Amino acid sequence: MGKPPMKNAALILALFALLPMAGAALAKPAPLVDFGDFRYISALPGNGFGVTPEGRAGFDGALQMNIPVAYTPSSGNWMGGAWAGSTETWKVNLGTQGDKVNGTAFVAAGFGPPGHGLYLADMITSSQGDPCYNVQYQLTRDNSDRPALAIGILDFTDRRDSSPGVGHNARSFYGVVTHRVGSEKRSAYVSLGYGNGKFNSRPFGGISWPVSDNITLLGEYDGFQLNTAIALSPFDRLDDSRWNAVFLAGLAHMDRPNVGLCITYAP
Repeated sequence: MGKPPMKNAALILALFALLPMAGAALAKPAPLVDFGDFRYISALPGNGFGVTPEGRAGFDGALQMNIPVAYTPSSGNWMGGAWAGSTETWKVNLGTQGDKVNGTAFVAAGFGPPGHGLYLADMITSSQGDPCYNVQYQLTRDNSDRPALAIGILDFTDRRDSSPGVGHNARSFYGVVTHRVGSEKRSAYVSLGYGNGKFNSRPFGGISWPVSDNITLLGEYDGFQLNTAIALSPFDRLDDSRWNAVFLAGLAHMDRPNVGLCITYAP
């Protein structure tokens, strides 16, 4: 069965929207200094784990590396994970401290009904446990006529630095839409949004595509840089098991390795 015309059009429009962003990022690579704590995985919905249109966390659904998706975990969903991001080109660094690694860890929970979830996360940005708190609320559901829409705040208590030596001004506001395209069993997910601060006051966007029941490929532009990743799970993405594990191996800035694991629980 072919894709519905409206969904084909949505995918084509999204791809064309991402092309100028990708071109700008490749033409003028941004340094990894600004918003250094948030240039790999930022503990936003969909970062290192999937979220379905119904707000269920796991391996299925929209899955990105460093941009939020509009699908928001609903009540009873819990997530936790840790990743090590290297600040050195093409070198994997698995440490938890030092200037050669930018690791993050987080715990998060969903609240509210499916389609109108409220997400709260505590992200740790150093081995000393320095926290950052994120919140997102989903305003509309994804259906054939319109995408899901969510708004959020990264570091809403403004505890992190936007760059070394600049105190407590990393709070970032954003809005994002996500829409699925393709068949019910093999959907791709397109997310587009805009935000300030960590998003560089620019549009951001990404696409995730489950190439099999255990592998998802993704690409994105986060306002500063291009990122790409592969996500793997030992569990079938359509498995209705409450527990899931998602391993992600990606490249921030297209040349800085980032690897880690997220564990999810869904009711």
